[in-house]
Amino acid sequence: MKSLDFLKHVDHSRKAAVYAAAHDGKLRNFAYTEELGECRETFSRLLQDVQEGEIGVILTHDAACLAIETSPGWMEAFIQAVTEHGVLIGDHSHDLVYDLREAEDGARFRALFSPEEYERARSAPRPLVAAIAQSPFSAAYIEREENWFLVTCLAGKDADTAIYGLSSGAIGQDVDMFGLGRWKELLDIIAPYGISEEGGWCPVLPERRDWLSRTQQQEDAMAAQAGSAMEPHRASLPKGAHVRVVLPGSGQDRGKHIRRRRGRKP
Repeated sequence: MKSLDFLKHVDHSRKAAVYAAAHDGKLRNFAYTEELGECRETFSRLLQDVQEGEIGVILTHDAACLAIETSPGWMEAFIQAVTEHGVLIGDHSHDLVYDLREAEDGARFRALFSPEEYERARSAPRPLVAAIAQSPFSAAYIEREENWFLVTCLAGKDADTAIYGLSSGAIGQDVDMFGLGRWKELLDIIAPYGISEEGGWCPVLPERRDWLSRTQQQEDAMAAQAGSAMEPHRASLPKGAHVRVVLPGSGQDRGKHIRRRRGRKP
């Protein structure tokens, strides 16, 4: 291993990049591919620059930060690119330089990343906004007592103006509640169930794709059914009227806003 002083003597014809990441609870944008999984968008841009040969040195406060919210697939692609292009990684906290072309450096760098810890962290409950941001489908779910609740961002990026879909049902059962609305409307609907935006939400990850797809198909069918039933009465309803929908066999009814929605794929 070399100290940071070694960087004074390397070729400076390529750029130096600075990378920082922390578990600070702030909202992040994520990149996702089926092949690699997910990572922070800043990490994906860093990898792209490395692959294009633009970067010669990556400077970090702590090299372990490169592993924060980085899937094993993205990390392996990063290691391969850094090794292939001879990129050095500087670790300011430990006064170290990693050259992954050297076996000892490569082994020590890989030891900074734990796939098991990554899996625990990616599935951990978090605030609703953060869970939606980390899901490649912009969707988050929570289980409360005997029910599940699913929130999907359908359009827009700003929480106050975006349109969200909310559905719910008994655990292991089909959708028996569905609605569309703004952020505040959504929070008002889930509040009576003792649910808030503050915590307990999990991102819908790729391994739940089939469940999400089935749920969305049920939502679409429910929206179409409600829309057809309401069509003859639409002109007589006041703007923003609340509609209560009772599904046969659901055992309960739940008040909500019902509107037509456009189909979508996860």
